[in-house]
Amino acid sequence: MTTTQQEPGVLGEAAAPLGVTRWVDASGQALEHFDLDRMPGRFKLIFCFQDACPGCHATGFPALARVVDAFRGSNFVGFAAVQTVFEDFGSNTWERMLANHARYALGIPFGHDAGDGQEGVGSELMRRYRNGGTPWFILIDPDGRVVYNHFRIDADKLVTFLKRMEIEPAAPEPGPDMLTWKGVIRLVETGNPAPPRRVELSEAEWAQRLTPEQFRITRLKGTERAHSSSMCTLFSPGIYRCVCCRTELFDASTKYDSRSGWPSFTQAIAPGLVGYHGDNSHGMVRVETTCNVCDAHLGHVFPDGPKPSGLRYCINALALERA
Repeated sequence: MTTTQQEPGVLGEAAAPLGVTRWVDASGQALEHFDLDRMPGRFKLIFCFQDACPGCHATGFPALARVVDAFRGSNFVGFAAVQTVFEDFGSNTWERMLANHARYALGIPFGHDAGDGQEGVGSELMRRYRNGGTPWFILIDPDGRVVYNHFRIDADKLVTFLKRMEIEPAAPEPGPDMLTWKGVIRLVETGNPAPPRRVELSEAEWAQRLTPEQFRITRLKGTERAHSSSMCTLFSPGIYRCVCCRTELFDASTKYDSRSGWPSFTQAIAPGLVGYHGDNSHGMVRVETTCNVCDAHLGHVFPDGPKPSGLRYCINALALERA
């Protein structure tokens, strides 16, 4: 049994506690408390099923078993199976959950989550993760974010991905002076530090100094067309400075190919050079980046960049020039 929803649930967000209160451990003994904080593994895979769901037995449990077997004896992936009841409460019972624990003998914790046992207000886990039915899989990465949340999985592809991640070296942690997304949000909320200097001109003076397109981007907060600049694929050593006031902002050593269509960096040269401002324009919630010296609009910064900073400065090429 499944619902008709085939869309993914919560994605890219911090994983919420599962909210499941009834559990048994790998051997079938009752667990006082179990949730994500008790699950081993850098990655965590949660399988959601119902006993009366034919697809759970035909494809769901076999896929789960394939992944569990691939990582048996390894602490890289943690597993749990939860009977997330949203229909047929008389069949999808605690006793049937126990029967499936014994039947499949996966050696992982099983939970039972039927909410208050009424149609439409069942599983708490489903409500928190916006699951669309069963069989359903949720994958949580080492940063605690939901990276897969959908109906069924391709077990072989998932095993290949996880095995590759298992042998890759862990990404370096950000140093104490490195700006991360948490620091960006703090600057948005509390204000940017004073810049090393200020350059202030009238609109007419800026228009005289800049080309029409540079003026539109930097002074009128415009956006250039994606993939319109060769700067996107330029990675030779050098310094990038503000096209308006010539303040050095980014080093090419922090530039990378984000495939976004705009030049991308992971860090500014120094604190206080780039300003951060909340931007709710165009129906989106973003963080605008400006030159902190002359207030030129540069672009935006996002929390989906590579480690260790995790930042992606998405900058208009027309707002920059190579020194």
